[in-house]
Amino acid sequence: MSIRRSFFSKYALWAASWMALLLPLVSHAELAGIDVPGSKRLTVADWGGAPITLWYLRGADTKADAPIVFVMHGVGRDADRYLAEWRDIALTNDIVVVVPEYAQNHFPGSEGYNFGGVFDEAGNLQPKARWAYSSIEPLFDALRRHENLSAEQYWLFGHSAGAQFVHRFVMLGVAQRMVAAISANAGSYMFPVNDVDWPFGLRGAPKGGDAGIFASPMVLMLGDADSDPNHRSLPRQPAAMAQGPHRYARGQNFYGTSRQIAERTGQTFNWSCVIVPGVAHDNAGIARAAIRIIKGWKPTPGADCAP
Repeated sequence: MSIRRSFFSKYALWAASWMALLLPLVSHAELAGIDVPGSKRLTVADWGGAPITLWYLRGADTKADAPIVFVMHGVGRDADRYLAEWRDIALTNDIVVVVPEYAQNHFPGSEGYNFGGVFDEAGNLQPKARWAYSSIEPLFDALRRHENLSAEQYWLFGHSAGAQFVHRFVMLGVAQRMVAAISANAGSYMFPVNDVDWPFGLRGAPKGGDAGIFASPMVLMLGDADSDPNHRSLPRQPAAMAQGPHRYARGQNFYGTSRQIAERTGQTFNWSCVIVPGVAHDNAGIARAAIRIIKGWKPTPGADCAP
């Protein structure tokens, strides 16, 4: 595999400001399998694929034009836990948080969720309207109608398997009304190279949008402690292992390679990268950093992402 690994100079900008945000949150064990106070559910069955239940939270005083943030859950398909970890953030910052639940029986395995259901079990390309990626826009419309919301765009955040969903969604040009995406602590990536097979490269991937794979705004967010090469859910396919020994290294490699390719080919590069110090593979910790971006803080486009 010819994926190049890029490492940059010492990265210290923003570190002090991030540390103040990373306060202890409720543990995953405490959140598992419980209802989230104030949350609602809405099942959407008319988007073109299997039914998807939205777990969402809108505070009593949250205005109709409040920002809408889609939060993509991880491999556990635990929408309730993800919503619980975002609950205080949502209520404190007057945003609407919605976590779509991609149930295992409808979106099986990595192929059905992380990789967007782009191909069926026989390896045949699915109609685009049936891709899991294609559900976001109609889910956005369904939520707006149901809650009488007026926001015209949405944010898209994903952690772990959800981050795999998010960055491939961005690179395939599926977004139409997205403000920006935040892809946090993905376990593997679709590198923008033509000599590596989908879903780890572009060879055999469906054609993306006409604007180019780097055109949609995206922030790659990496916890610098997400560096366990033996983590139980770390993807271990040969193509994934070639990207780096752990998630932190893979994210750096992906971002550096993507930026170099964009510069060499003259493509518009609307991505940026942020390292969150002291955070490992933890959606809750990353969420406390991500809200700064959603509330208006703008990382430097194209900034190097290095330790």
